Amino acid sequence: MVISLNLHIGRAILAVQKNEIRTYDVLDGLWTFVSETTNSGDVGLQNQWNAADLAYFDNATVMPVPSAYNDLGTSSQLRDHVGWVWYEKKEVIPLRDSTLRHFLRFGSVNYFAVVFVNSQKVATHTGGHLPFEIDVTSKLRFGAENKITVAVNNTLSWATIPQGDFNYMKSTDRNVTGRILSRTPAGAFKDIGNFDFFNYAGILRSVHLVKLPAVYIQNIHIVADHTGSFYYGVAVSSNVSDSSIQVKIFDAQGRQVYQGSGSKGEGRVDGAKLWWPRGMGDPNLYTLEIAVMNGEELQDIYREIFGFRTVSLTDKQILINEKPFYCLGFGMHEDFELHGRGFNPVVMTKDLNLLEWFGGNCYRTSHYPYAEERIAEGDRRGIAVILETPAVGLKGFPKSNNLLHIKMLEDMIDRDKNHPSVIAWSLANEPQTAKKESRNYFKSLVEAAHGIDKTRPVTTVYGPTNFDNDQTADLMDFICVNRYYGWYIDMGYLDWVNQSVYWDLSLWREKFGKPLIVTEYGADSLPGLNQEPSVDFSEQYQNEIVKQTHHAFDALRRDHGITGEMIWNFADFMTGMSTTRAVGNHKGVLTRSRQAKMAAYTLRDRYQSLFDQRNLTLWT
Repeated sequence: MVISLNLHIGRAILAVQKNEIRTYDVLDGLWTFVSETTNSGDVGLQNQWNAADLAYFDNATVMPVPSAYNDLGTSSQLRDHVGWVWYEKKEVIPLRDSTLRHFLRFGSVNYFAVVFVNSQKVATHTGGHLPFEIDVTSKLRFGAENKITVAVNNTLSWATIPQGDFNYMKSTDRNVTGRILSRTPAGAFKDIGNFDFFNYAGILRSVHLVKLPAVYIQNIHIVADHTGSFYYGVAVSSNVSDSSIQVKIFDAQGRQVYQGSGSKGEGRVDGAKLWWPRGMGDPNLYTLEIAVMNGEELQDIYREIFGFRTVSLTDKQILINEKPFYCLGFGMHEDFELHGRGFNPVVMTKDLNLLEWFGGNCYRTSHYPYAEERIAEGDRRGIAVILETPAVGLKGFPKSNNLLHIKMLEDMIDRDKNHPSVIAWSLANEPQTAKKESRNYFKSLVEAAHGIDKTRPVTTVYGPTNFDNDQTADLMDFICVNRYYGWYIDMGYLDWVNQSVYWDLSLWREKFGKPLIVTEYGADSLPGLNQEPSVDFSEQYQNEIVKQTHHAFDALRRDHGITGEMIWNFADFMTGMSTTRAVGNHKGVLTRSRQAKMAAYTLRDRYQSLFDQRNLTLWT
């Protein structure tokens, strides 16, 4: 039974929920929008634009929320903007709601945000892709119109996570909040990070005004394993007696299978139906109901979806519920035309439907945490998720970055710790871990992740380093490796791909003796570019690299050298301009508009062939 876990039950940010007690207003829609000039410094803050009505500015327009702003203009000025933009929304708060506590909740603002309510500063937040919220009750005018203003800065630097390209940062001093401290003419920032995707910015996910009672549930953590045992912890905003916290668990049919009380507890559901990834069984889900009572009066209630499942490891395999799990998956991006990285339920649904069409069972949130709705869909559909922090392409490892990285890791785990579909935490993608100083940096991250959540393994995705110069892989529970034989390595030598992939990955396995997933492989192909015999950037060449790499994977699977494979990438995505990127990165097996390339059918045939549909088990 899971009884000795130090569950993380401090203050966290629960997903928004409307029920008998809780309610919220959705503030999505058209916000007033004003852009400062690129690299303008802190003009808006210094001149207190928060006290003004942005709608009267000469360059005022509107901007949809949620969305990235970059692709919604008609010139490169907005697309390539670096620095501050300003959003403003006016909202009437009903007088009848004055007895409730009001929290302003942002799902994602990239990268640095300063939030004002009725011209008063209420919060700052560093980092995109994760939610933050502010208690704004004392700042609101009930029964009247209120003004919400958000200043957003997308500048990346040596001190941010992810880091900006050092070549553009070295002559400018900037702190982790994104505020410019000094500048020289040579230090102008460009919209470029040390990563291969576009730095989409703005208010990227929904904004809610959450309305809660005076005493409310702050956090819930539940761990439920494959034996039917569970352990839970609850945090409440005020001191309440354990007897006032009522706990129930319901199965998928709404039948109550457990009842208890208290802020912490444990129990067992006999005959619990387990959560399984696609191809291994059904993704069975349960509901944990927490109610805070004042005598017979219900003060607050929250319902958390969870599943009974265990993730464990051997020296060669990832196990789910003690059965070998083989990942058939994708590296992906939250990226689509027009709205960039802004959340769109239409695109999310199409993407997950296509993942199932391929026969996939997992993906990695490369290279940042994805929207909460997508993770919840993984629970429902049985799609396993390796959740990754925004730390892509780390080149430097100073203490200040480490502390910021740990904070983002903790927030990510706090947000998604109860999702059964999340099977592992990824600390970073392709950091330069050949540097000796990277070891202590990553050691602290592993300890932080394990300190919050001992039930999931921790990994890092390795790219530029090799098995013989990496300083950190032995700290990980399992290892992920990106390799591009036939593309970045030995382009044109397709006959070498099979042997090169096999021996490279075998050396990682031999040195570290841990399970290994190939998290990236593939090649660019321009949609509709056909050439026979194949050449680089043709659909034929991408397809041939995929086939050759699969030969190596088959040999590695037979030798238990890998426990999963993820192609890079699910669909084409936008990047900054460079001589190697023709309107974005074209490593997708789907186009950016989600149409299949030649390699998509090769991948689909492979993934579907690895399922034994009769027994719903994977070949191991």
